[in-house]
Amino acid sequence: MQIEQLDLETRSKVYSYTKKVLRKYQKGIITGKLTADKFADNILSNGDISSILDQETLDGQDFKESYISYIETLINIQNENLHNSKKKKHKAVPEKPPISQKIKLKNLLSSTGYNLSIPYEYLSAIDVENIIKYISTGFIDLGNERIYNYVNKDIKS
Repeated sequence: MQIEQLDLETRSKVYSYTKKVLRKYQKGIITGKLTADKFADNILSNGDISSILDQETLDGQDFKESYISYIETLINIQNENLHNSKKKKHKAVPEKPPISQKIKLKNLLSSTGYNLSIPYEYLSAIDVENIIKYISTGFIDLGNERIYNYVNKDIKS
């Protein structure tokens, strides 16, 4: 099984856990001393991720290869964000979504029965774009799993 084949809730949990550990070893990643291969081996061998995934999945070679690729994606995103924030003299502020994009999201949310779990002000243009894609297609790109927690289906009693 590959990471892409996991359900969105499980992918979101794997994303959160992996990002937490990535932040912890950020310096080693930036310097290149910690590669995605070593990082994946450490995570898969320490056993903490087994609370999210079963051992059969963790032991599979397909999963390990896809997880290494996934970690490389997350490292690239993290490095790009760090690079962009260093380029700017002030704290990096994500690009705010244009009003038309906010309206499109608001209309989509109301017509599909989804709700945002965070205020609009905290969403970047990329977040809004990914939420619209998720609601429209049910698909979230690898590395953007955080948006899974930003929306939820409205449950009417």
